[in-house]
Amino acid sequence: MMQEGHLKTEGNSKSILTAAAELLGRNKRLRIAVCAALALFAALLFLTSGVFRPQKTGSAPAVQESPAPNADAAGSIERRLETVLSRMAGVGKVTVMLTLDQTEEQVLAVDGRSSSSETGSSTESRPATVSEGGKESPIVLTERLPRVRGVIVVAEGAANISVRVNISAAVSTVLGIDEKCVEVFVMESGRP
Repeated sequence: MMQEGHLKTEGNSKSILTAAAELLGRNKRLRIAVCAALALFAALLFLTSGVFRPQKTGSAPAVQESPAPNADAAGSIERRLETVLSRMAGVGKVTVMLTLDQTEEQVLAVDGRSSSSETGSSTESRPATVSEGGKESPIVLTERLPRVRGVIVVAEGAANISVRVNISAAVSTVLGIDEKCVEVFVMESGRP
């Protein structure tokens, strides 16, 4: 009983394919549209296959972290904010502390070589370098600065709510962070 149902389904499949082939044979526009769709699908499949992506291996990282400048970057931003905020009306003396989410990253250019043989293909990649004065150094494509996680501002004039709101708005605007990541406190009198 099941075999008969299977044969009917198989027979219907053949008739659907036969009808589709006949329709494509008679309708030139439909044939062109189907060919274009298949070509587009093949192109998308090829482009998303990873052929143009740089290959990463364990020996050559594409992103390199440099933790040392982290404290210097934070200190520089803090000093600049203190200078600007102290010039705002009603703020007075100010101290800024910020925390960074991660270290600075450098995205390096990658030199990839691929080879293929009967057993398969392999890709070897390493950082691309440039020679300067007999010394080779990696080519840096971009540098990603550390992301600011939060900011604390202690200001003499923070007892005034409008000054507090202005400080919070200024810090969030300059650093491109949400105002909820900025806390403003009143400075104790007699302390810098």
